[in-house]
This record gives sequence, C-alpha cells and structure tokens, in this order.
Amino acid sequence: MSVKQDISGTLRKIQKEIQQLPNITDRLNFILDMTLTLFGASTGSISIMDQEEKVLTIVAAKGMDWEKKIAAKLPFNLGVTGRAASTREIIYVPDVTLDKDYVKLIETVRSELAIPLVTRDSTIGVLNLESDKVNFFSSDIINQATLFASQLTIVILEERIAKEAFEKSKREEDPVEEILGYDPSILFLKHRIRQVGPSDTSVMIIGEEGSGKKLIAKALHYISQRKNGPFLSVDCSGLSYELLEAELFGAQSGKIYNPGKLEQTNGGSLYIESIGDLPTNLQTRLFQTLRDKTMPNPSAKKKDEVLNIRIFTGSKRDLLEDIQKETFSMDLYYRLAEVPLRMPPLRERRGDVPLLAHHFLYQYNKQYGRNKTFSTEALKALTGMPWSGNVRQLQSVIQYAVLVPPETVLEPHSFLQDGKRETESTSKVQSFAVGAEILSPSENLSLNIAIERLEAIWIKEAFQRVSTQEEAAKLLGISRGSLQYKIKNNQFLDGFNT
Repeated sequence: MSVKQDISGTLRKIQKEIQQLPNITDRLNFILDMTLTLFGASTGSISIMDQEEKVLTIVAAKGMDWEKKIAAKLPFNLGVTGRAASTREIIYVPDVTLDKDYVKLIETVRSELAIPLVTRDSTIGVLNLESDKVNFFSSDIINQATLFASQLTIVILEERIAKEAFEKSKREEDPVEEILGYDPSILFLKHRIRQVGPSDTSVMIIGEEGSGKKLIAKALHYISQRKNGPFLSVDCSGLSYELLEAELFGAQSGKIYNPGKLEQTNGGSLYIESIGDLPTNLQTRLFQTLRDKTMPNPSAKKKDEVLNIRIFTGSKRDLLEDIQKETFSMDLYYRLAEVPLRMPPLRERRGDVPLLAHHFLYQYNKQYGRNKTFSTEALKALTGMPWSGNVRQLQSVIQYAVLVPPETVLEPHSFLQDGKRETESTSKVQSFAVGAEILSPSENLSLNIAIERLEAIWIKEAFQRVSTQEEAAKLLGISRGSLQYKIKNNQFLDGFNT
C-alpha cells in the first residue's frame, strides 16, 4: 500500500456524503467503509465512549456479527480498544495471537491498530483498523492513520455524530442486552432468547445459583407480546408447603381472599425459581391449573378465573434425573420445558468478567458516591477467581470493594474481606473466593459440613453489615425464605439471633 494517501480528499468526501445520508447508522457505516478502503484494512470498527459509565460501545463494524456487535461493550483497560481509550495513545498489535489481553471478536483478524479519537479534554471514541495479515500496518501507515483520525474527530464533533450515535444506542436499549457478555456461549443464548421470546412457549432455564436465570426470564418477557403485562416471580426454595401454596395459588384469610402469583400475573408472565423444590402435591396442582387454564375462585358466586399466563421456570439441576427418581412430575416437566435454555456459569465465560466487573463498579460508585477504578492486576485477579457463586458473587465482591477499602484504585487485595489485605497475593485472592484460608479441614471431611460452616460464616458477616433479614438476603444473593431456612437448619447457627 502506498504511504501517500489522499486523506484530505477522503475527508471531504465523507463530509459531503454524510449530509445526504438519512440516519446515523448509514453515516457511521459510510465513514467506516471509506476509512477501511483508505488504509487497506480488511475489517474494523468505530466505538463511541460512554463518559459516565466509562465503557466503549461499538456503533459501526465490518466483519462482525450483528449480535456480537450489540453485545460488545468494552471497558477502559480491556483489550486493545480499551487500552487505547484509557491511555489516549495508539495501540498497535502486529500479531494478535501473541497478545494475551486481546479480545477476539472477529476470527480472521491477525493484526490490529487502535487509534483513540481524542479532544484536548476527553476521549470520544476509538477507531480500530484490522487486517487478516500479520504486521500489516507499517509505521508510515500508522502515522497517516493517526493524522486522519485527528481530523476525523473534528468531523465527528462538528456533525454531532458521536452525540447522536450515543443517544441512539441509549434509545434502542435491548432487554436481551441486560444479559451482559459477548462470550460465544452467551451470544448463542441471546440468539435463542430472540428466537423464543416473541412466542408464547414455556421456557425452563437451567443454571447454577447466581448465574442470572431470572435475567433470562425478564428478557423473554420484555421482548414478547406480554411486555406491558405483569412480570412476577416466586422462589420455591426455603419456603414451607403452606407458604408456597399461598404464594402460587392464593389463600383465604377470614373473609378476605389474597390471590396468588398465578392470578396476579394474568395477562403477563410468571417466573418460578427452583421449580425442582416444588412439593409433589403442588406439582400436580400446578399441572392441572396450567392444563385447564383456569383458577378456582373461592367465591361460589363467581366462575373460575380463566388464566392467560406464560410460565418461565428456573432450576439448578437437570430435572430429568428427578423424573427418573419419581420426585418430579413428567407431565409437569414437559408442560414447563417446551424450550429448555442453559445459562453457563461464570467460570465458563471468564472473558466476560471484566465487563461485568466494570458494570457493577459503575453501579456501586454511583450508589455510594465513590469514584473507584480497577488496576490492571485487579482485573486479572478477578478474572482468575473460580466464582462458585457466579455473577451474584462477583457483584457482592465489587460492592464490598467499592464500599469498604479506602484505596481509590482497587488492587487484588481490595477484594479480601477478612482483614488481611495488605500482605495477600493474587493467589490468596483466588483462594479467598472459595474460603480456603477461612476453612481448614477437621477430622470430619464431609463436604456438607464444610459448606454449612462456610455458609454460617457468611451469614454472620452479612448481619454485621446490615440489620434486617431482607437486606442480608440481598447481600448474600439468596431469597429471604432461603435465608430463614438456612438459619433454622444450620447446626453452626444454633442459637444465632438476627
């Protein structure tokens, strides 16, 4: 490629043509196409900066799947693009296969050039040029691309393109994109949600505790025809038979009838968590209710209420094994699992940890009036943790790190909650995530006892920070009913008074 490029001519053409294009998407795509042609790049993208949340949103891309494009929000310091934005310096990776921090969004890319679009005071975005050839961009091309980017920044600001693109991305926020991540397993899941969501089929979501099953149910509801109807949930774990029956089917209290969630969600969607814990008698009753699509009315003067609801269910385990053991109704299973979906645990999509961590950091900075950031080592430590508690555990760890440690720049030791922060290494941080330095084996090596001991420690710690069961349950990432059950039945909490 010639080092003498018609930069001025390309910019003039961009300025002229974008005046004729009807919408911001067409204008951004035109700018990107012209830029890639100018520098001989095979693929590339333009990202615009969210100044408040400190993440980059891809607003134009060539060579990238649509679903991956809308899912990819890149935090500062993450990958080539994030580093260019945070340092305000050009980042060139001649061979992306040798860069351990490279975020792979396009399989064919071999070399990448990330040029920040900056003003005197701020970064407004990043221009990425990519090639399917190793070390494609020479020093002359990089110098010219830098000059071009500085002039393109002026065009983008003058034409209010950055502002309009950012506002468009906010207007068009997608319920499915509440599920953060661009790991292939998450992108596949989002694709399935978009396929199934508009229908009226029942969906069973299988995933570990804290992985985000309820988010899937919400996304399914809010992209369906029922989105303006109610969305309610009930958790079967930790509730007594009587409470669960009243929650689902309603209860008579003297002369007053309190309708259950099935009636309250009529015209909308109901999410039932831990469906495998539903007692056998209530399984039969739920199946009959869904089959007949009616709810008996306690008043003899009124007809049975016709039910028009969509059911989503969540389970921590595959219920087909329960069916074989005859502890779960086969009829109910096939009524509820017309479409099964699996939410992968966080440890299977570690590449999403920095994105989720930045999201929670922004959330809690705003909530607590802080202005904390992550160091590079902190993000590496978070990415390496086992995350047995999944996204809910990550959220709790970030909440603690924002609220308690004094440092503004969070380091690996900032995530420790046992008071030994200054001398702990990253490996200690990882072992903390599973409680290794707190729990040491006793004579009885029963894992059930070890889990009980750890849960007792965590529950007591929760009540050191908050004063009510509701707040403690939220901090622990479980339902209030589940917390009450654990306090009542945990041998290490005998006599514990909340």
